[in-house]
Amino acid sequence: MTELRLWFAVLTFCAIAPIGAYPAENEFPAFGQNTVLVWERKSQDYVSSFVVRIAEFSPNRYMEWEDSKTQGTIFMPNRDVLEAKGYDTADLFESGMDTRGKDATTLWLSRRIFQELKEKGKAKCNLDGVAGMLTSLGEDKFEVEVNRSPMVLPVIKVSDGRGGERWFLDQEENPLLVKHTVRHYTEVLSSITTNRANTLRWIKGKKLQNPPR
Repeated sequence: MTELRLWFAVLTFCAIAPIGAYPAENEFPAFGQNTVLVWERKSQDYVSSFVVRIAEFSPNRYMEWEDSKTQGTIFMPNRDVLEAKGYDTADLFESGMDTRGKDATTLWLSRRIFQELKEKGKAKCNLDGVAGMLTSLGEDKFEVEVNRSPMVLPVIKVSDGRGGERWFLDQEENPLLVKHTVRHYTEVLSSITTNRANTLRWIKGKKLQNPPR
């Protein structure tokens, strides 16, 4: 009888609770201003963190970054976010500088390259300024902490033709780098935070009100 009453109470609660009142479990949040991304970098000699804070995610991508020694900002115009033919591993990360992508993205694949990988299994890509080819190695799953809770996300695994392997979120709107391995170096996305305010440190005031275009 007690179990019957409990079941009736659950049914009653579900009936009166408004639809959409509670967020779906494990729903991946949209990126926007104040999103914070943290990667852990490891090599034979050191372990360090690399942090990115997003000022604008779409249609342009504007962000600030920092590691244990330095910091800077990067702006990628919408045309590069969508159509860039290149991907830069490090060139846009200039110490203390505000840099701008030039037909290349970083940390995210352009939509053009992502679509080619999904449709054809390979994509021409100017990797760090040198013509090359990215080749799909298939799909996988990747676990990362999202707003302090573990979440398993779909990824595509990609060979860069230089002995390196990179994993990107399997999302056309957000093909984010989650893992990069080459020889003794590994870079892994450890956390995503989207539910905090006022995270930006250097893109403020006029920079935030009048971003590059």
